[in-house]
Amino acid sequence: MGDSDLRTSAGKCFGSSRRAGKSWVLTRFSQSVSGIYYQATNRTETEQLAALSRIIRTHFEDAALLRGVALPDWESLFQYLTDRAAGAPLLLVLDEFPYLAAAAPALPSIIQAAWDHDWPGTRLKLVLSGSHITAMQRLEHADQPLYGRRTGRLVFSPFTHEYTGGFVPAYSARDQLIVSIFGGLPGHLALLDPQQGLAANVMRQMLTPSGRLFDEAQHMLDAFLGDADIHYSIIQAIANGDHTWSKITSRLGKRSGSISRPMRWLEEMQVVSRMVPITEASPQRSKRTLYRITDPYVAFWHRFVASLIATGEVSVQTPEQLWHARITPRLDDYMGAPFEDICRSWTGRTARLPFRPSRVGAWWDANSQNAIDVVAMGLDGDILVGECKWGSVDDADLDLLRMRATRLVADLPSGEPVRRVHYALFSGTGIWSSDVAAAIAAGDVLGFSSADLTVR
Repeated sequence: MGDSDLRTSAGKCFGSSRRAGKSWVLTRFSQSVSGIYYQATNRTETEQLAALSRIIRTHFEDAALLRGVALPDWESLFQYLTDRAAGAPLLLVLDEFPYLAAAAPALPSIIQAAWDHDWPGTRLKLVLSGSHITAMQRLEHADQPLYGRRTGRLVFSPFTHEYTGGFVPAYSARDQLIVSIFGGLPGHLALLDPQQGLAANVMRQMLTPSGRLFDEAQHMLDAFLGDADIHYSIIQAIANGDHTWSKITSRLGKRSGSISRPMRWLEEMQVVSRMVPITEASPQRSKRTLYRITDPYVAFWHRFVASLIATGEVSVQTPEQLWHARITPRLDDYMGAPFEDICRSWTGRTARLPFRPSRVGAWWDANSQNAIDVVAMGLDGDILVGECKWGSVDDADLDLLRMRATRLVADLPSGEPVRRVHYALFSGTGIWSSDVAAAIAAGDVLGFSSADLTVR
């Protein structure tokens, strides 16, 4: 949804995200249309009402309000805004709305009444926004006052890798992909100094105690949960390679039932994603489920930085020592999984495939003995299978991909048409064996390097 959508859509727009820069965007959009922006905090109802009243007082330069006449309750506040919006457009943004609703439980019902009875004849536009994704989604449940009244939804998603590289345009294509360890949030990417190299940026922001990202991942859930220990433990287990339910419960030493609710919450908050093979006919009932951390920064932090803090190494070693001794030797191995995610994401958007994918995912068999990193399926029976190597690609990789493609086709649901199987090889270095390079040159195989993935 762009600026024009918010200018012309009537009524309410719900927005949600987790640390994805929505407040920055909403603040500046409000300023551009002379709207009212208020970011709620974890305070009492009286404090919230007083704070918003002060903003309204300043916005309209109302003589009475400026003399200290208060808006005594939410009904009076909305009636004041209704009168102001009778002849001119007025945008009201209530950011972090779940804090407001928690402090004033009657507020959604008050908004409902204003929406139904007072606002149809006005040009008032209301945006309700929040970082707590599940709380924002709950506003639209059938038993909630605002059910059925949303006129638009805007989800703020992190930048994809094509855009994160734009923050460090002088970096090599390979280093632009490694920059994914900062995640895709605008606030994180803005911390990058494009005049400094990758190592210097990581050392300054993640390996220095005063760095902005030194411990943010350690506290990212604190604002949403009173006790998040089990949630952080789940994240830590997944980040360290335990991607199946059984391995996660084993790592935590917990019974399955005790982590079901925390895991579901992490999925709803888009901290953790649940992956199943693309061939599964009933994904929700699949027993081949894998769990991944959605934010690359969070995954990187829990894999590397968490242990450095826990062992106290950050107190006795310099950032340079930590980078060269603890991270660099393991970085290439770590980048394998993020590189697969990048390749899948790129495959779903690029126009360089021989067909337009309708679905993109991955595949692995029941025993996890065979896996294909990238699988794209078209509507007319075309399938693309891809192998992702952060390093170079040789003949054995291509042979293995062809063998696994046969098993994937056999694993497709009955009746799924297969017209043609296309092969793709992704290399972080762009180095191919001579036979693979010949197959790419002949058009038998598609070959993509870091340079291909970072071109916008």
